[in-house]
Amino acid sequence: MTRPLAVVMMLLFVSACAHPTPAPAPVAAPAPAPVSAAALQDRYGDSPETAVTVPPIDGEEVKFENEWMYDRFGRFRRLKFAVAHQNDRHYDVITIELPDHTEHTVYFDITDLWMKWGKQ
Repeated sequence: MTRPLAVVMMLLFVSACAHPTPAPAPVAAPAPAPVSAAALQDRYGDSPETAVTVPPIDGEEVKFENEWMYDRFGRFRRLKFAVAHQNDRHYDVITIELPDHTEHTVYFDITDLWMKWGKQ
């Protein structure tokens, strides 16, 4: 092998070693499955299973319920109020009317308060 050829081979070898091999292209994550708009709708307070828990605030329970409904719905008018019992749980069930005349029923879990009131 001639000296110039050996030098050229050596330079090619060094230059090949000096450049790292490129990283493989990232694999795209699969697209999430489509979700219906109904599945994204907030159902908090719409049933006994999703009832809003009322914290034991001395004498402020009704205020808490009213403020929760106002924060969620805006202006409203109470149409009906009831206390319901199901599976050793106790609920305030409030039906309200909004300015557009739609009605909503909201469930508040008052089990802890019920036990507290029973001891008094």
